[in-house]
Amino acid sequence: MQILLADDHTVLLDGLELLLSTFDFVKKVDKAVNEEELYHQLSNNPLPDIILLDIVFGKTDGKELCKKLKQQYPQIKIIALTSYSDIATVKASLQAGFDGYLLKSEDRNTIMQALQTVVNNQQFYSPQVKNSFFNQSVAKNNATLTKREEEILKLILDEKTTKEISEELFISEKTVENHRASLMLKLDAKNMAGLVKKAITKGYI
Repeated sequence: MQILLADDHTVLLDGLELLLSTFDFVKKVDKAVNEEELYHQLSNNPLPDIILLDIVFGKTDGKELCKKLKQQYPQIKIIALTSYSDIATVKASLQAGFDGYLLKSEDRNTIMQALQTVVNNQQFYSPQVKNSFFNQSVAKNNATLTKREEEILKLILDEKTTKEISEELFISEKTVENHRASLMLKLDAKNMAGLVKKAITKGYI
């Protein structure tokens, strides 16, 4: 696995690089302290499997940069790296298209789990972030879903594809993916099979 670290704090970069070097499955780690360096790395090296991207990347908005990178390099997984665990930032990151969300205070095992999860096409969110999210969005032991999320969940359970859902609800496929990510976070599911299982056990169908 090849990883690109993108953060404007060199001390953090050096610490993360040292930590990642202890993972057997990590073969190469590159670093970038700004957007220009990040694109230089992408242009002059084999593409990484994962980018760990600071949400506040110096003068660059990491969420907007994530959107651009997802359009330019859709095959690369991107994990948000941040000190923020508030629900507004988490939701904004979901909408930006991050594949995972890590706090800078995470321990070694959580970082390892995050890398292994997203590289296998699943989403990963910090346990601390999940706790923060659920504390604000759970009522009567059930995650509170928006009307649109309920509509999309029903269509997912009907085995509709992202394209079919977007056409039926007259929304973009990207919007469907954002709602799907929100549903997975709210229902604490790691993949589509888990989402269906949680929807059944929590009484959404």
